[in-house]
Amino acid sequence: MDVSNKNNDIILKYMSGAFKDSTLDFYGLDLPKIKGVVPTELPVLEVTDEMMDYVFELEDNTYLHLEFQTTTKSDDLARFLLYDARLYKKDKSKIKTVVIYSGDIKRADDWLEIGSITYKVNNIYMRDYDGDNIYRELVEKINRDEILSKLDILNLVFLPLMKTSGSREDMAINAVELAAKIPELETKNFCTGAIIGVAYKFISKNVIEKLKEAFRMNWIVEEFRKEGKEEGIKEGIKEGELNSKIEVAKKLLERGNDIDTIAEITELPKGEIEKLKAS
Repeated sequence: MDVSNKNNDIILKYMSGAFKDSTLDFYGLDLPKIKGVVPTELPVLEVTDEMMDYVFELEDNTYLHLEFQTTTKSDDLARFLLYDARLYKKDKSKIKTVVIYSGDIKRADDWLEIGSITYKVNNIYMRDYDGDNIYRELVEKINRDEILSKLDILNLVFLPLMKTSGSREDMAINAVELAAKIPELETKNFCTGAIIGVAYKFISKNVIEKLKEAFRMNWIVEEFRKEGKEEGIKEGIKEGELNSKIEVAKKLLERGNDIDTIAEITELPKGEIEKLKAS
């Protein structure tokens, strides 16, 4: 299951629906509601391999161009200007560009003047969002089995970008583990995939692999719980590697399954499972 190749589609699909129905207020943006998603595969002169992050068509027939940044570079605004120029050339619609900076960034340029061209964007800083506090509130809601609102889900998805006393990588892992506790399967899978998508631009490949493995494990364990059948686990781990099988064995041991049953499900040697149980 390759989550990384599909993370933008996952986020776009949800964000467009969530923003339509509820909250551009999440970013404090007083704009018309979103009515559709605009493809971002716009060739941009010499940077033809790069794409805008997200573009939405608003109900007043203007565009909202969202960029997520975890760094600040001198040529960022010039790059966004090129994106917007290409988008404007498409149908001459007005464009509102919003740049969302992760919790590490306190300040960034919001305008560019190059002779006859003046370009202005709206900067939003995720350091203004208390990720630690929002995380605690979400933990309490999920532990009480409360249904998460769309705003709650957006908060969960964007936790890795917010201000935190720890590292963004740790927050991403915490967010994925929290998403795994959501009872509703579709919401659980969306949140896990979207968190990985948000975090993909700034955390290490090793951590991404751990997050993707968590996504895969969530699905496997959920299938076992939902179906109540060993066959669900077998199908889920056919393409898993050794570490996947070990994690499944740990989960089954925690659930009190006997070694023979776990060996049959995971196809691990009984000796290996006995070592896991002892540890």
